[in-house]
Amino acid sequence: MIDRFINEAFSFERSSSDSLKNLSIGKRAHIIKWLESFDIKNYTINDDLTIDVNGDVHLYYKSLTYFPSFIKFNKVFGSFDCCNNQLTSLEGCPTTVSGYFSCYFNKLTSLEGCPKTVSKGFYCSNNQLTSLKGCPLRVGKAFYCFKNKKQFSEEYVRSLCKVKGDISV
Repeated sequence: MIDRFINEAFSFERSSSDSLKNLSIGKRAHIIKWLESFDIKNYTINDDLTIDVNGDVHLYYKSLTYFPSFIKFNKVFGSFDCCNNQLTSLEGCPTTVSGYFSCYFNKLTSLEGCPKTVSKGFYCSNNQLTSLKGCPLRVGKAFYCFKNKKQFSEEYVRSLCKVKGDISV
């Protein structure tokens, strides 16, 4: 009787494990479909289901209001452009961008979810920003943050972010 119980438990655990793996495959399929629908190429889906892209990501003028919960960019070895949409959140954006990061002309009220490091310019103008909470820790070149709901000072930006180049507020 105990042997039968152990075998049934083992069988259930194995089938549950397979089901969980299939869920991951399902998530990968959703990620691939989404990336391909936006013509994003040269990507790697990491074990944690984050996405690295070797090249630029062009998501401008796509009528995006948010990134789906299954989309989590990690590193973009190029520029990441999600400007001219209707984004209210940057959750899902990459943590590191080796080129430019552009999120201007959206409906953002904060920068939470944006990259922590941007090697070139960071552009967040023409939003509804009331806070720079979540802004990058480092920007290699320019930081443009004008025409928002709240005006920020250059000193304030520099207190939050190490910017090597110009700041336009």
